[in-house]
Amino acid sequence: MNTIRIRPVRENDSNAFHLLAIKNKDRLADFFPITLEKAETPEKSLASIRMYNTLAAQNELHVLAIEQGEGEPAIIGLVFLKNIDKKTSKCEIAYFIDKEYEGKGLTSQAVKQAVNMAFDELKLNKVYCRVGTDNAASNKVAIKSGFELEGVLKQEYRIDNGTLIDLNYYGLLRNN
Repeated sequence: MNTIRIRPVRENDSNAFHLLAIKNKDRLADFFPITLEKAETPEKSLASIRMYNTLAAQNELHVLAIEQGEGEPAIIGLVFLKNIDKKTSKCEIAYFIDKEYEGKGLTSQAVKQAVNMAFDELKLNKVYCRVGTDNAASNKVAIKSGFELEGVLKQEYRIDNGTLIDLNYYGLLRNN
């Protein structure tokens, strides 16, 4: 079985971050438009990573690189712990992986590691994700990672072409 690890993005990831986003641009346009904008060039990627690290130090956002194998220079995906709500002790998780690595269980491994970080290091009580109802692969990752469907949010998100779509809302509590 292929194994991965996650780690905070670093400044020397700026070129890999840029290439990952550009390579997967069509797949990311609907659900990661801000990430695409922040990775348009290696220079923008570097500035974005610096901002991410500042926000991580303030425990407001954690952007985690997915790496496969030992010494691999490229990152193959990203996991975001975002919308951290200290009052209710929860955060949202978002994730994507390079199209070449889809369907191998690697994203689920990364999500599980990030959830453990949210519970063990950030001491949060709940992690949730919102997934397009038609996004079979991402829904599978959520379920495989232990999330439970809590409901469907109707016309909750506007994709790139302007269409409002429904989102599945998944939650995972620390005690589960």
